[in-house]
Amino acid sequence: FTNPKIPSIMNRNTLALLAVQASSLLTSTHALCDAECTTKDPTADFKIQYTGRCTPDTFNDKITNTETHECLVCLYNVDKAVSLTSIDSVVQSLCEDAYAADVFSYTDIARKGAQFDNEYYSGGGEWNYEVQTASGEDVLAYDASRVDDVYYYEAQRKVIEFPEHIESFNPHTGKVINGFEDLDGCDYNAAYCCFAQDRQANDNNGNCNTPYEYNCVDKDPADNTNICYVDHTRSARSSHVDSGFSIFGDLKTGKENIEGPVHCHGFTWPDNALHQDNVYKGNLLFYVSMYDHMTQRGYVRNIPGSPMCACAENMAVVTRSDCTQVQVDEETTFTWNVAESTLEAGIYVEDIDFNACQGLNNNNNNLEARAKLLHANGLLAAEKLAALQGNLVGSETGKCNAAIEQFLGTKGITRIS
Repeated sequence: FTNPKIPSIMNRNTLALLAVQASSLLTSTHALCDAECTTKDPTADFKIQYTGRCTPDTFNDKITNTETHECLVCLYNVDKAVSLTSIDSVVQSLCEDAYAADVFSYTDIARKGAQFDNEYYSGGGEWNYEVQTASGEDVLAYDASRVDDVYYYEAQRKVIEFPEHIESFNPHTGKVINGFEDLDGCDYNAAYCCFAQDRQANDNNGNCNTPYEYNCVDKDPADNTNICYVDHTRSARSSHVDSGFSIFGDLKTGKENIEGPVHCHGFTWPDNALHQDNVYKGNLLFYVSMYDHMTQRGYVRNIPGSPMCACAENMAVVTRSDCTQVQVDEETTFTWNVAESTLEAGIYVEDIDFNACQGLNNNNNNLEARAKLLHANGLLAAEKLAALQGNLVGSETGKCNAAIEQFLGTKGITRIS
């Protein structure tokens, strides 16, 4: 025998119990944060919005009411079951989560798979090797049109992930390079590309010209650096060369710049996870490598034995590199959801501009000088700057050959007096 009324009675009892639990939760939250939330009601949804980046410094500049700060700290502790006391710590955590919540995957740029991406950044694959034919095949603007789409619709509107699936940027060689053990990611907080060939005519960059079959065979990019040497062991996973080294100077005659035109360009970022050049370093990599230099200038191919683009510690040792930084306009919102008892940050990216980097003493568009400026502002450790300078040895005459001689000394090769 079953009583048809029992389910409805049980449903009513269940709903009543849930209502009591929800009411208890709201009452508990209100009771816990009643003293702190004098400007906001924790039993109702609310938002705090401002124009600017999601960082503790910007938040404190825009939201000056200390009672609001105390309320958010309390609600965050209720949400996360922690006991933070600083609004800076709360905002830091919320903003890091917000940037990570809406990330464009690097694999979605080319949409050709991990092997294609790895080969491209090593300096191989169709985007690097092919040159337009007389019959109109292998046109870079067509073959890599996806890059333009990503630039206009993604790279200026959201965070692009920094690509850990690409071995050039996640090499983990275990070697000690310039005082740093080469572990996951970019240990110097810097990366750069060095391009050895121009494959595109009519873009006012490099010396590739039409007709392609006569005037764009092994043509050069604009020269902005000298190669000193390549230690093949630094990038074995991407260059597929296990050992050895290549020297690009003449110690006997003192000649440097014997390799021909090469163009290097990179970027660097502070340790602070919320600095715009750190948050958007995946965007910077995409812009520097695929958009600005490949599709806009036609610059491709690697220095033999070195990746085309990689973390600084895994690249060829050169005299200098140009560099880029970002300028970002954002709208930031902090939302308290009472039903779910959650406090979250949300970020709307209005625009991302890619600019020549600012360096120390107005030495702009210079990667080393940019790192020096970050260090001077307390944003980059002295050890990381010094390590980067071991890869960017300076443009003054003799510095490249001095770096070569020092490197050869580590191999037991010295001058005979």
